[in-house]
Amino acid sequence: MHTEIELKLLIDSSSIPQLLRHPLLKSACKSGPLKEKLHSIYFDTPDLALVRVQIALRLRQNGEHWIQTVKGGGKVEEGLHQRSEWEVPVTGNLPDLDKLLESPWRSFFTPDIQNRLVPIFFTDFWRTTWLLELPNGLIELALDVGEIKAKNKHVPICEVELELKSGVPESLFDLARELRKSITLQPEDRSKAGRGYMLYSAYSDVKKIQ
Repeated sequence: MHTEIELKLLIDSSSIPQLLRHPLLKSACKSGPLKEKLHSIYFDTPDLALVRVQIALRLRQNGEHWIQTVKGGGKVEEGLHQRSEWEVPVTGNLPDLDKLLESPWRSFFTPDIQNRLVPIFFTDFWRTTWLLELPNGLIELALDVGEIKAKNKHVPICEVELELKSGVPESLFDLARELRKSITLQPEDRSKAGRGYMLYSAYSDVKKIQ
């Protein structure tokens, strides 16, 4: 288990070409960008028992591989998200119940909860990432473009995530300020999961799921 620290920023699709041309993406990224298609399924009970105790359960497909992720707790302020997460590889698009019981949140996954888990919403997006070696930290910049889908409804995804790999959280804000000198970026307190829950059921307490 580790703590994910990232700054989420909204970007207008018209500003993406400016981001792609930003000199930092060439000067600070030694390996070049990586582009991948990501499909995720978020599970909960029909009455949203997990989100009400600040837990998220996600299965994400990248190529032929699936990763099961459980996230819990955390806080968000001015777009900075900090949350504990636990990930394991699984073999398909359904939760691996045995591995859920190995997670730090095993006590919440009672037999009743396990039996009632269903897909709640989905995300499909293209992610382009750059690993930036900066003077004050190692930061992964990800551009995500796609959509969140639930109950025949959908909302777009068009955002930049700055994830801290090493260094101090302030380095995320330093990078954001540098990018915002030429690109319009807005802090986003709602995660993809938070927006997915709102789309599913008008669940308004997005602080519960960051």
